[in-house]
Formats: sequence, C-alpha cells, structure tokens
Amino acid sequence: MKVLLRLMKYLRPSTKWVVLSLSLLILGTLIDLIAPWLLKEVFDNGIAKKNTSVILGLTLALAGIQVIKSFAMFLQGRSQELVGQNVVFTLRKQMYEHLQKLSFSYYDKAKTGQLMSRMTGDIEAVKNFIGFGALNMVGGLLTFIGTIIFMVIMQWQVTLLSMSTIPLLVFILFRFNKKVGPAWGQIREQMGRLTTTLQENISGIRVVKAFAREQAEQVKFEKRNDENFDTNMERAKLEAKAFPMMGFYGGLTFLIMIWLGAYYVAKGQMTLGTFMAFQWYTWGIIWPLNMLGWQINIMQQAIKAAPRVFEVVDTPIDISDPANGGIASAPIKGNVTFEHVSFHFADQDQEKEEGILQDILLDVREGEIIAVLGATGSGKSSLIALMSRFYDVSEGRVLIDGVDVRDYELDGLRRKIGIVPQETFLFSASIRENIAYGVPEATQEQIEWAATKAQIHTYIESMPFGYDTLIGERGVGLSGGQRQRVALARAILMDPPILVLDEATASVDTATESAIHEELLEVMKGRTTFIIAQRLSSVKRADRIIVLDQGKVVQQGTHKELFEQDGFFRNLFEMQEAASVG
Repeated sequence: MKVLLRLMKYLRPSTKWVVLSLSLLILGTLIDLIAPWLLKEVFDNGIAKKNTSVILGLTLALAGIQVIKSFAMFLQGRSQELVGQNVVFTLRKQMYEHLQKLSFSYYDKAKTGQLMSRMTGDIEAVKNFIGFGALNMVGGLLTFIGTIIFMVIMQWQVTLLSMSTIPLLVFILFRFNKKVGPAWGQIREQMGRLTTTLQENISGIRVVKAFAREQAEQVKFEKRNDENFDTNMERAKLEAKAFPMMGFYGGLTFLIMIWLGAYYVAKGQMTLGTFMAFQWYTWGIIWPLNMLGWQINIMQQAIKAAPRVFEVVDTPIDISDPANGGIASAPIKGNVTFEHVSFHFADQDQEKEEGILQDILLDVREGEIIAVLGATGSGKSSLIALMSRFYDVSEGRVLIDGVDVRDYELDGLRRKIGIVPQETFLFSASIRENIAYGVPEATQEQIEWAATKAQIHTYIESMPFGYDTLIGERGVGLSGGQRQRVALARAILMDPPILVLDEATASVDTATESAIHEELLEVMKGRTTFIIAQRLSSVKRADRIIVLDQGKVVQQGTHKELFEQDGFFRNLFEMQEAASVG
C-alpha cells in the first residue's frame, strides 16, 4: 500500500488530466449503464406496444450516446496516456538526476545492467499501471457497482440469484493476486540480471574474444535466459489456472441469468425488455471481474518494479555541497595539503583492516610538479580521488589553498582539477565534442591548441572529417594511445590550476611520450601537477617524487635524492634500466 500511495504522488503535476480522464470515465460508465435501460424501453414501450415512433426515438438515442461514448473514450485514452508519460518522464528525470549526484562509492558496487533495467523496464511497468491499469480498475469497479444497482432496481430476485457464482470468482482473483505478486518480483529481478549479463558481455567483447570464451559467455547468458523463461512460465501457469476458471464462472453467471430470466418472463414476473437488458447488464458484472485479472497483473508488475526504482532514488547522497552552498572556487591557486589523511572504503572494517591510505602528510606548493609512484594497490589513484572529492577522507583533511575540500562548492572544485584518468573513456560523439566536453563553449582555435599540446592534432587533421569525425562508444575507432591523447587534450582545454595525469601516457610509445612531456612543460608551468606513473621517464621532470607503499608515504624527495636511497624508487629504476638495455 505504501508503494501505491507513493506512486500516486507522481500524479499531482497531472491533476487536471487525471480529473479529465476520471470525468470521461464516469461519463462512459453512465452511458454503459443507460444503454441497456434504453434497450428495455425499446422492447417494453416500443415493440410490445407497436409504437414505431418510440422505437425510432430510442434507437436514435442509443446511437447518439454511443457516438458520445466513442468521443469520450478517445479523449480519455489521450488523457490517460499523457498522465502515464508524465509519470515516466518525472521518474526517469528524478532517477537520472539522482544517479548523477551519487558518489564513486555507489558505482563501485552498482551493476550497470541492473540500473539500465530499472531505468527502462521497471519504469515502463509503473507507467502501464499509473497511465492505464489504475484508472481502468476504477472504471471496472464503477461499472460493477452501477450494474448491480440498475439490475436490483429492475428485478432484484433474478439479480441476486444470478450473482451466486460471483463469490467464487472473487476468491479466484484473491488467490491469483496473492501468488502473482512474488512471481512478478522474481521476473523483475531476473530481468535485471539478464540485462547485466548482456551489458557485461557487450562491454567486454574484446576480452571475451581474446580468450576465446564466446561459448562460456553464451552458456552464462543461456542460464540467465532459462531462469527468466522458467519464472515467466510459472507466472503464465498461474494465469492459465486462474483466467479460464474466471471465464467459466463468468459464463455460468450468464447462463443462470438466462435461465432465471426466461423463467421469470414465462411466469409474468419480468418483462421481455428487462430480460434483454439483463443480458447486456450481465457483462457489466462479468467483464470487470475478468478484466480485473489482467489489471492485477499490471498492478503487481508496478508494485514489484517501483521499489527497485525507489531504491535508487532513495540512496543517500554521501558527497554533496556544504549546507551553506560552499565556497566559490574561482580564486584557487593550487596549494594542496594532505593533513593526516586516512581513507577506508565505506564497507571496510576500520578497526580490523588497514585502509587504502594511512596518515598521509603532504604539502604541495602552487605550481609544483609532484610525481606519485608505487606498486599496484598502493593507493596512488585514491590519493588523487580525495582531492576532487570523488570520495571523502575517513580521517584528516585535504586542503586546497588552506580550505578543506569539503567546504568548496562541489562542481566548481572539480572544474578546477583537470584529470586524465587511467581508464580513458570517450563518448559516442565527434572528436571535437569529446575534447570540448569540459568546456563546451571552447573555440576551434582553443580545441586545436589543446590537441597540439596532447600530440594528437596532426592525426586528427589527417582523418577524413577532421575534428568532426565521429568515434564509437568508449572511443572505438582510435587506438589506446590516441584515446589517451584525446583525454589529455580534454583536460588541458579546461585550463585548470591543478592538473592530474593518472598514467596519462601509459598507452603511448616512448617517443610520443617524450614529445608529449616536452609540450606539457609549457602547460604545467605555473600549474600544480600530479603525475601518477610507472615509467620513470614520465617523472624525471618532477620537482618532487612521492613513493607510496600499502597506503603510506615511504619515500619522498627529488629524483637524485631517491636514487641515492635504497627502496622502491631505486629498485624500479634499476629494473627499467635493465629492461631497456636488454
């Protein structure tokens, strides 16, 4: 009931259309109730009395109200669809906006396929009930009650006796509603898993083919597909049991009414017109109850789908602007301080397990170039992520220009930190749009300047459509190195006071890397720069090198100072020197 009440709140913006739909529904229901009564009058006051004028008048009246009903149904259908689409629009907008506000910690656990299933199929199920099922249930109820009232007024004995099978029909509906709800819950969940499997396979198709795992992936998908098929068949079995029985009892009601009606007409206790009207009215009892089975289906889909949508919408936003709106970030210069910073993931036991970062003390001056080295899993990327508030520190503070990053206005803070991530992502758009993603108003000259600094301008110019060349999803159509350089140009174009290069040249050859670093010298001038790298060639121009190991700063100094010490840096230097000689 709570789910239904919450869904009804989404009807408020469309109140006038709901009222219009309901009014037209009531009008259509009244016409359906009046029509059999007019038929009764045709027989009793027209045919029985051989009054042709009454027959003609009542027939024309029947035709007229049917025209009115048809027009009302047209308007009602349009209004209902508008209400449903407004609900879908609002729900999708609300869910998408909320997804944009959720932090990295949410996406670390969330499955893309599940989110896609909720954004599409689940919201569509809600729309079907709100825009169609709910109002039709109301219409069915009004028709059922109104029909009984009209029939009782005309001939109450036949009415009550004919309805003797209705309790059995209602009992079947009750049992069906009780069982079909859990079935639809399983179907919605399994559809999410099926979508997740499909999404992962398409996203990782290169890995699948590289390891010749097509058959294994097909087996995995078939398993999910079989589970979905079996659950749908279980739900279909429930329908196959319930709907024929409902049809049987409905037909039995009709047969009882014919037998009793004919008997009462023969005894002179019921007119022929009333008997004819009762045949029409009987469907006003049977049809709403039979249709209720389908409407219960629609309702249960919505009841099981809506919580999956609300689960996303209700997820707390753990990283957001301060209550006062935050400090404007326009004057940021680039002084960065890590003050006894520790970081644990939200689900990590901070007392039993060591964190990703532990008691980091680091002071970076404006314009300084800092290289961050360390083995995989040492916490290099996490250190940088805390600066942009992709995550919040567990202990300590990260300060930029002496201000805690949690006190800055969030969007403004992130616009001041240009990041070239380790995992390059490009959108399905033109190269121009990808480079200008952070600065959509950038001129062609500015875009070309950034591309030149990233050593990608010449290649783009050689393409058939230049900067207007469309690239596929995730940058398909470009090599790994080219994608990285486009991402580098995207960060450079933002002209941020703080620049982060997270393995930004890992996918390019050493000659291109050297050329990029020569161009970056001018870009990095006067800009605080963090370089996360594995190759020492990437960090030789750094003012200072920070070495992380298991979340702690174990070495810190210049290239020369660290080379003179035993430790990770010199070991890495010697390994790379040996590799280059070999």
